[in-house]
Amino acid sequence: MNDLRLDLAIQAHAVEGVAIRHAMHRHPELSRVERDTTARLEQALAGVPCRVRRGPDEVGLIVDLGPPGPRPCLRADIDALALTECTGVAFSSETPGVMHACGHDVHTAVVLTALKALADTLPDRPFRFLFQPAEEATPGGSLDLIRAGALEDVTGILALHCDPTRPVGRVGLQAGPLTAAADVFEVTLNGRGGHSARPHETDDLVLAACQLVTQLHLAFDRCVDARAPLTLTVCVFQAGDRSANVMPERVRFAGTLRTSCAQARARSEGVFTRVIEAARLSTGAHIDYTIKRGAPPVVNDAALVEALRNACINVLGTSGVEPIGLPSMGGEDFAWYLDHVPGALLRVGTGVGAPLHSPQFTADDAVIPIAARVMARALASLTT
Repeated sequence: MNDLRLDLAIQAHAVEGVAIRHAMHRHPELSRVERDTTARLEQALAGVPCRVRRGPDEVGLIVDLGPPGPRPCLRADIDALALTECTGVAFSSETPGVMHACGHDVHTAVVLTALKALADTLPDRPFRFLFQPAEEATPGGSLDLIRAGALEDVTGILALHCDPTRPVGRVGLQAGPLTAAADVFEVTLNGRGGHSARPHETDDLVLAACQLVTQLHLAFDRCVDARAPLTLTVCVFQAGDRSANVMPERVRFAGTLRTSCAQARARSEGVFTRVIEAARLSTGAHIDYTIKRGAPPVVNDAALVEALRNACINVLGTSGVEPIGLPSMGGEDFAWYLDHVPGALLRVGTGVGAPLHSPQFTADDAVIPIAARVMARALASLTT
């Protein structure tokens, strides 16, 4: 592979990559409705010698370069989050209540730039590129693309993720566990409401729900191996909507349970059941719950990590590649692909700033050509 030729191709296509990133950022779309984004990417691929097909429900793209047969794959995600942007950048979201707060616009720009550069420089080698919808959904859009055949003939899959804890020009990389499983739970309590002056005539569902939240935290502290990384977080608590002296007939709370330990995850539903059965007996309330299984942990394949490491050193030097350390408790539906093929995810520094999923999160455009050089080199090293 001619590195200089590839670099020049990436430099030429990065201008369009940045423009695509800005357009996506201005017009973000939520999970499984990314139709304008999909059409924008299709238009950007017009004239590229590739085979393009849409994912289920006409969202997302599966793109092949080169001849038929086994091929490595590079994946980007294209959906945004339900947040109101507060960054003040010139290309801020124009869609109320929706923004790219996780950097999927950057991921897409990087992968599109790498795709076009490889099409120019290695047109006879087989590659696949995924522009995946619904990474932020549970279950994730990776499952939709897998069912549509996205992994047929794929020998390994790579991806990147924005990392606002690192400056541009630094990456985080290591083999083994990288993220946690992220399961979503929802609990609903129904029972007798009434006047706040006579709580003894009600089931006092607010108090019952508060006690239940506390008991769930205590149960997971004691029913799961203390050495297992596990985080239970309640993010939604809804109770009452009328008056300060009206006790509600329904309370709902929801959140996530995250762990990188398979044994702890397997025990979680049993722990929930025991705690909720005890709450039913003690309160008399009718309690329902669901646990929606999210993606498993991302576990980076050692051989593919080495391919990424070599590419990173080639582009950034040895000082630009940093260990990640403890796995993140965040979830990433890239993990579903790894149930079928080996894969590896790279954390790419986008400029130190506000955290992911924050209304203030942004990323430096300078990362796009840098990350595209890394990902294109790594992908090319996996073909012959």
